[in-house]
Amino acid sequence: MTGHATEPQHVDFPYGPDGTSWSALVTSAGLGEGRATVIAEPARDPRQAYPEQDELDIADFEIPAEGMSAQQRKRALNRLETYLVGKHETMVGFQGNQDMARYQQDLARFMEFHLNNVGDPFQQGNYKPNTKIVERAVLDHYASLWRAAWPYDAENPDSYWGYVLTMGSTEGNLYALASARDYLSGKKLITEPGDGGDQMVYVQAVPASEEPGNANRPVAFYSEDTHYSVIKAVRTLAIDTFAAVGRAEYPGQCPLGMDWPMEVPSRGGPDGTGEIDVDALEQLVTFFAERGHPVLLLLNFGTTFKGAYDNIEKVAARLIPVFERTGLLEREIEFEPGRTDRRRGFWVHVDGALGAGFMPFLRIAAAEDRGSDLALQLRREIKGKIPEFDFGLVVDGVDVVSSLVMSGHKWPGAPWPCGVFMTKNKFRVEPPSQPAYTGSPDTTFAGSRNGLSPLVLWNDLASKSIREHAAEAVRALRTTRYLESSLRELEDRLDREDRLPDGGLYVDRSPMALTVRFRKPADHVIEKWSLSCQPIRTGSGRIRHYAHVFAMSSVTEEKVDAFIEDLFAEGAFDRPHDVAEPQRRAGAQTFATDVRPLALVPVIGRGFQ
Repeated sequence: MTGHATEPQHVDFPYGPDGTSWSALVTSAGLGEGRATVIAEPARDPRQAYPEQDELDIADFEIPAEGMSAQQRKRALNRLETYLVGKHETMVGFQGNQDMARYQQDLARFMEFHLNNVGDPFQQGNYKPNTKIVERAVLDHYASLWRAAWPYDAENPDSYWGYVLTMGSTEGNLYALASARDYLSGKKLITEPGDGGDQMVYVQAVPASEEPGNANRPVAFYSEDTHYSVIKAVRTLAIDTFAAVGRAEYPGQCPLGMDWPMEVPSRGGPDGTGEIDVDALEQLVTFFAERGHPVLLLLNFGTTFKGAYDNIEKVAARLIPVFERTGLLEREIEFEPGRTDRRRGFWVHVDGALGAGFMPFLRIAAAEDRGSDLALQLRREIKGKIPEFDFGLVVDGVDVVSSLVMSGHKWPGAPWPCGVFMTKNKFRVEPPSQPAYTGSPDTTFAGSRNGLSPLVLWNDLASKSIREHAAEAVRALRTTRYLESSLRELEDRLDREDRLPDGGLYVDRSPMALTVRFRKPADHVIEKWSLSCQPIRTGSGRIRHYAHVFAMSSVTEEKVDAFIEDLFAEGAFDRPHDVAEPQRRAGAQTFATDVRPLALVPVIGRGFQ
């Protein structure tokens, strides 16, 4: 139907709320031959209702009560494949490797099995159709890349422990922050006294009388460029942020000489490089450490929009002395009479969703002989050392990183979200008892986990030599530089033709990032190339609208050339210069007496668009 209906229209509905077709319900009620009389609303074009799926029509996929014939299903799936093939060729705006061809050829045979890696990866359990042996090989490999003690050894406190995530890094961030909360707040799973060892009980230790009252009250710190999954995690887990505690208990005492910010400022502000401001972080952490709070610090290694890397080594060099001076390097917590745990009063989690999968291979390239082709290529792209981020980072004798997470669908490339979480045995709060149902401790966040994901990650790692992986990483850096120079050349071309928008294209790239950001183009360019877009407030307080391109290994120079030509076409940039912030709905004038802000919840940027 098109246009506005003024007469009752007969509409066939595919099915009812209980699975029965509405046609059958209407017929059985004696109201007609399977047709319901309704007053039709103005028709909507599916492409208007779902603009991001402009080549698809939802009507092709609605499932009738009687199901679809093989021919109908094949027709619908063919349309979906055609759509996805087109989007695959022009997907450049997100941190996702689009090179998937090898998985169908290598792994399709495993679609015949229900592969469920339920429970702990290091215990086989009773559900035997699993890929835990492959998962352990993947974890060992990443442990070696991240300079952790491997293979896994349950008796070694410094041995790694981890698992392959069913979700992406959001699951890993949630698990890491839950582990950090319990570790820092004095929680533990212990055998219940007098039960013969059959049951375990989750306990909370009481601080010793000589310890400050905040000893079991961890406070979280993260920057304003942190992924929104972290904000979700601190809300879900009821973890106090420094802003919430500062505003409620230390009003007017912010060491930065301002009102308590909701997040640690980024270097250069919202339109800066995207890495955390180490000077501001040091002052904030010192304030809370001196008041006895354990410190839960989340750092980014490849931010969502700017691709920025927090300077984790510099952060550690500044904070380890603070932790030593305030007694947070090591504390004793008593759970049984005469038996104590020795725990740190700080936890450093690294969200390496992209960077942790990418940077180890650059380190391998940097370790080659300086005269090798690969080392020479790397020096053209990176001046200076490869940044530290993993379990090998040691400052003043302290191994800094407590946990680390990576997304498997980003740098490695996977057909679905997945990833790797990793920590060390000494930071675990102890696994729960071995349940009879699965025969394996349920130490992971998800419980049932996708057994195909380890196969995908294993296949990627095994398909190339370490040196070939390193060459691929260096090539991605070269493509990013090519993208940046092409955008700057585009700016010159548009200027020569007097078509350059006021203020230019805002081309910018954070150090060593795999992404370049630039002025947001017209909607048809965004839709064709699947661009991620974000408004950023400038130093003057105005809003600039940016897009970005990630030069994942599936993005070639030829693809960059085609993209640039679309940006050069008439009408590609039809937006005004630095627009004022749009009008918003009226918000709360103030908070009620007992209401306090807990965390800033972004509704723009941070990967939302």
